[in-house]
Amino acid sequence: MDIAGSTQNTNGSAEPQYTLTFLGTGASCGVPSFYCGCKACDEARVNPRAARDCSGLLITGEQHTLVDAAPELRTQLIREGVSTVDQAIFTHEHFDHIGGIPQLEFFVLLKAKTPVPVYAGAQTLATIKQQFAFMLDTLDLHLVEAFETLCFDGVTYTALPAAHSQGCFGYLIEVEHGATGISRTAYFPDTGPLPPETLDFLHNLDALDNLIIDSTFSGANWMPKSHHSIDEAIAFAQRLKPRHTYLTHLAMHFDEPITLAELELKLAACDVPISVAYDGLRIVL
Repeated sequence: MDIAGSTQNTNGSAEPQYTLTFLGTGASCGVPSFYCGCKACDEARVNPRAARDCSGLLITGEQHTLVDAAPELRTQLIREGVSTVDQAIFTHEHFDHIGGIPQLEFFVLLKAKTPVPVYAGAQTLATIKQQFAFMLDTLDLHLVEAFETLCFDGVTYTALPAAHSQGCFGYLIEVEHGATGISRTAYFPDTGPLPPETLDFLHNLDALDNLIIDSTFSGANWMPKSHHSIDEAIAFAQRLKPRHTYLTHLAMHFDEPITLAELELKLAACDVPISVAYDGLRIVL
């Protein structure tokens, strides 16, 4: 998947088509975990669709934009047939979201020959500089402030404060489609209850096409200030009412293990459209 392609608009000119690919949809423990024999991990060992790498996105039009770089980034990009990265945006500093950055070093040295532009909040940039000092000559670092909007390849990304680590963001991803309007996707892979200013921002949108939301815990939420449980994510989707919701950053092991089959059956009974995201799932923006 090097280019998502294009469609014809009403006046016959080519309009780029943008694709969002879930590179990973798991929490930091992954599914299956090597040490775990719960029913969710056992299911994932025999059903590849139930297996989950650490969370991240790839937005593809004429260019490829990463949103986070999981430790499994190399194998994720190989799986998707991607051979170049044009820029990377980061939600926060935790290793499961920045651990794949070293995979970009030799891409720059051997192929791109120019540093990869990297966009992140102040705390995330500080952590990148500290942990990956050996490769700073291959990264072009840019500070992102809360509610700042970036634009790459015809797609805009607005940084929205999330309730997780210091300086954590989600992103509103927008694509304008001429006379048909704007496609809006909100991505919050790591968050507890959103801050009031972010909730106000989302509620003031004309419409939200896709909500992609942290759903780390099944059963009890062990970290209620910084994550959602599946039930809390469902309740949030019912309040916000996007056109479609995708659950991501799923641990599946905790507090009560749940299989993909069980979770999909649970979501089928919801009164709003909600799906379980899976690694490799693509949606058109």
